[in-house]
Amino acid sequence: MDGLLGWFDLGAGGTALGPASEADMPLLQQLLLYATVVAGVLLSEAVAMARRGRPISLELSRPWVLTACIIALVVFPAVWHEVGVMTETSLFVQLGLAAQGGVFWGVLLAGAEKQARR
Repeated sequence: MDGLLGWFDLGAGGTALGPASEADMPLLQQLLLYATVVAGVLLSEAVAMARRGRPISLELSRPWVLTACIIALVVFPAVWHEVGVMTETSLFVQLGLAAQGGVFWGVLLAGAEKQARR
């Protein structure tokens, strides 16, 4: 149980999933990164549609946005750690990494689903 709580403890400097640097990040920047992860999760479905050769559409129904917010909560600690390594990079690069982290979960689940069908 301690490992699960450690995953969500963004301030724990001793764990591998905590911030990678001691520099404090402003709350506004943290919220912006989280919102970018949510946007990445929302876009992951569009990426899956493109991979299947279907027309790309973006669904923004309340249940899907809520689901994306919950998924982003799970993904965010890993993104937080990676962004903490890059303290000298621009906010634009950090936001790109956050979006990539959000989109990646869908790719990961698609690969797992493909393996499960075999």
